[in-house]
Amino acid sequence: MNIGAKIRLLRKEKRVTQEELAEYLHISSQAISKWETGSSCPDIDFLPKLAIFFGTSLDNLLDFNQSQVDAAVEALVAESGRGGNDPAASEAFLRQALEKYPNNDLLLTCILEDMQEQNADKSRSAEIIEIGERVLSCSKDDEMKIDVLRILAETYHGMGEQAMAEFYLAKIPGLHFLYYEIAAAIQRGERRIENVKKTENLCIEKLICALWMRREEADALQREQIDRQACEMFAFFKNYPDYAHIAETMEGLWNAGTIMEAYQ
Repeated sequence: MNIGAKIRLLRKEKRVTQEELAEYLHISSQAISKWETGSSCPDIDFLPKLAIFFGTSLDNLLDFNQSQVDAAVEALVAESGRGGNDPAASEAFLRQALEKYPNNDLLLTCILEDMQEQNADKSRSAEIIEIGERVLSCSKDDEMKIDVLRILAETYHGMGEQAMAEFYLAKIPGLHFLYYEIAAAIQRGERRIENVKKTENLCIEKLICALWMRREEADALQREQIDRQACEMFAFFKNYPDYAHIAETMEGLWNAGTIMEAYQ
């Protein structure tokens, strides 16, 4: 619904004439008529006055539905192919979506993650930091902010600016539980099993990443021991159908020396 049609609807609901609305706004009734027929639009200065007159919000006056926007953005994110083998294509798709939904924090965060995957040479670090700060300033989603703080901490670390990396790291709350872990504890049936599996996969993933980080700080002899332990762990988990896929994936990353990609 356009703004003119919305004004006409609200005016009818309030049972006032075009002349009465025009008198309140100190303009002509012909101007109101033009708005309602769509031949012109009210200046932005009139919008707060109209909202007050009709006793409504600017969002309602402009016929803005946040839930519809959220659903549309989530559909675009799903369509982007994020998490696949082409983060550049995903980023390009999401940037097009951003033109329609400017400053949308979900789109910006997804773009950040795609950019981070392409930032091996650190050439995009400054842009990642700029977008990350934008998200932190506009988002009301605490979970999203934590993800952005992680990206900023990792980006500064990659740039060798450890003080700034520690600054953003300190803003990330220390969590001693997972959402899926809590969900599994309080739910029953299929939903419980689903969240149990998610918890198990995440725990396996983080455990192996932690082992790799321990390996990075070890001497040559200790690294050999850790590699043997990792092989035993992969073999153990691959014996269980529910864990086989994550174990094979993590084993491939371990052997390629890119295990920390899973940590991100």
